[in-house]
Amino acid sequence: MKTAPETFAAPATNRPRPRDGSIAETWSDARGWLALARDWGAIVVIAAAAHRIGGGVAYLAAVGLIGAFQFALGEALIHEASHYHLFRTRSWNDRFEFLYALPFFMTVAQFREEHLAHHRDVGTPDDALLADYRLAGLFRPRLNAFWVWFLKPLTGFPARLYLTKLSLKPRRCGLKIVGFWALVAGLAARFGLLKLLALYWLVPLWTAHTAFLYWSEIQDHFATRSGTRSVTGRLGNRLWHNNGLHAVHHARAGVPWFNLPAAHRDYAASGVPLDLSSGFLETYRQLRAAALRNPEGVPAERREV
Repeated sequence: MKTAPETFAAPATNRPRPRDGSIAETWSDARGWLALARDWGAIVVIAAAAHRIGGGVAYLAAVGLIGAFQFALGEALIHEASHYHLFRTRSWNDRFEFLYALPFFMTVAQFREEHLAHHRDVGTPDDALLADYRLAGLFRPRLNAFWVWFLKPLTGFPARLYLTKLSLKPRRCGLKIVGFWALVAGLAARFGLLKLLALYWLVPLWTAHTAFLYWSEIQDHFATRSGTRSVTGRLGNRLWHNNGLHAVHHARAGVPWFNLPAAHRDYAASGVPLDLSSGFLETYRQLRAAALRNPEGVPAERREV
């Protein structure tokens, strides 16, 4: 089995990444650009439609939908870039981070470092997710799954948790983040777009987007028998670039997002134990069942290392 550092490519170069057994023959830079165009295009269309329609209902719907596509960019596609999978030309995965990392107050390098630790430590006492789960109250006795899953995201907890993960270190990353947002804010002010920037980017980012991150973090690993949960719903995986097929990603991290459905089917057919969920409500039912089975507190899963 490969070690965690081997799941990530060597430092980027301008040369196209050579094909290997885990990469489809159809892999190309165009795939990355199309994925980005879809997500950014959807955000622009949703914001324009809500602004044209007006009213609180249209705006609230826009916040939720924009947050969903922000999750596709700021979680699913930055994740692919961290593995050097978003673009076949490896240096582009970092070079174009202003499209999927800097708008979320982070860099690809920062995400890659954290995600590498996640691959290395998941399921062990060093797993950083355990601290997040404790902050969310997931290990408390008599866990109220309804509160955790449906109500806690409305309290602002996901935004506070997200804020604790942001950093301006190392200095080079911090300068990129500050420089990017200084430029964006300056241009928005120059053209009278500050209000639109706040309404249709920052508000969805700190509400719906962080809620989707919160749900994803719990869904991926908490209260599982195998250590990782895969969400198989077609709608969610189409929307979020197969981000739900998480178990096969941990097992075969060299597989890019567009090959994960086939890899998941092959992985499931191998007979390996899998925790599966069809989607949002099914995951809630699994969390509730785990809480009922463990009134003294749902235990943190462990694996041999």
